[in-house]
Amino acid sequence: MFRSIRDWFNFKVIFGAIFFAMCVFTVLLGLLWSAKAKTIVEIPATALLNIIEAPTETLPAPIRTLTPTLDASSTQQAPVPGGDINIGDYVQVSGTGGDGLRLHVTAGVSGEVKYIAIDTEVFLVKEGPVDDDGYVWWLLQDPYTDNSVGWGVGNYLSVVTNP
Repeated sequence: MFRSIRDWFNFKVIFGAIFFAMCVFTVLLGLLWSAKAKTIVEIPATALLNIIEAPTETLPAPIRTLTPTLDASSTQQAPVPGGDINIGDYVQVSGTGGDGLRLHVTAGVSGEVKYIAIDTEVFLVKEGPVDDDGYVWWLLQDPYTDNSVGWGVGNYLSVVTNP
């Protein structure tokens, strides 16, 4: 079929291959040149500065101690006498009309309010009962944390068997 390798690599074939390679290289170089990314001129950003004046001294809120009253504008229902509550029982807050049960640092309405327990919240009874200001007070503690501890009125508590 072919007599020698010289038939494959003669002068015309070599120059033809070089010319073909140069044409392909030129076409590829043209494609790459036309597809290059355009340079984006970046404009430097301008910083915005808001000056906030320092606050002035704020006067502390006046301390008011509220005394529970039953009047026509109150949303709370009249307190219902608490059931048989004992130390170690779990109790649930109920009947506050959405106002919540105020847990005081000490038993009595004059004590500082430490925490407000919402309806359906469950507590563990730690101490009590203490009669003060016409109410029966119980020391309540949140069973999940030691932060929520305070004296609450037994009228808004109901014993829970399985908390």
